[in-house]
Amino acid sequence: PHIKILILNWNGARIISRCIDSVKNINYQNYSIDIIDNGSEDESCEIIRNSYPDIALHTIKKNIGYAKGYNFIFKKLQTVHSIDYYLILNNDTVVNSNLLNALYVNSLKYGPDNIYGPKIKYFNKDLLWFSGGYYNKYLGFTKHIGNRKFEDNIFYKTNKTNYISGCCMFIKKDLIDNLEGFAETYHMYYEDVDLCYRAYNMDVDSYVIDETMIFHDVSYSLGGNSLIKIYYQFISRLKFVFRINNFIVFLFSLLLNILFFPFILSKTFYKS
Repeated sequence: PHIKILILNWNGARIISRCIDSVKNINYQNYSIDIIDNGSEDESCEIIRNSYPDIALHTIKKNIGYAKGYNFIFKKLQTVHSIDYYLILNNDTVVNSNLLNALYVNSLKYGPDNIYGPKIKYFNKDLLWFSGGYYNKYLGFTKHIGNRKFEDNIFYKTNKTNYISGCCMFIKKDLIDNLEGFAETYHMYYEDVDLCYRAYNMDVDSYVIDETMIFHDVSYSLGGNSLIKIYYQFISRLKFVFRINNFIVFLFSLLLNILFFPFILSKTFYKS
């Protein structure tokens, strides 16, 4: 099957070559790469055009965010029937050569209509960043399973999970089209949680695959700014709760989120 790798880029001049070079070493036999530039103001596009002329580059005039950026390319490719799967990939990642083979083989094992993703490590630390995800639909809180733990194939094995990180998501093109892409109410964070939640309501499961690993330069696009990250996560968390619950649940969740906010703030800065 043809797998289309989609990389959303914004001001990634310092990292985009690192990502592309790793993708080009993938040993799967039938894939292509499209990059969506989300209004970059650096030399990203020049680097891609000059160094990777075989890669399709789609440019957007301004930064419209994660969801709208990917939905832009989903709509553009909607009538391209030669594509079977998408691999949605952050530009701040480095992938292993077996990535697509591992994801595709496991899709045959567990079902091609499900959503898959690899385990993810921090780029500059020998620690896991993501080995599955959990969310509470009433409070909106999410948790990365295995976060900041050492790699352990006993505990962090291939498993069904609540959601797959949008950092690297393997999904059938038909499913993305049926879901109408990511919910554009989010500017940053929770797009992946929302998508997997809506897919679950269509009897689609999510699986994290332990046979392959990628590396993630976490929050590169934010420049490591924890305050901006906390703000967007807080707003998106409330949007998620509002979208999938009634108004009474939302008000209760809002109150608890406000009460928990000092704890979240202290925990974030402690980790950083």
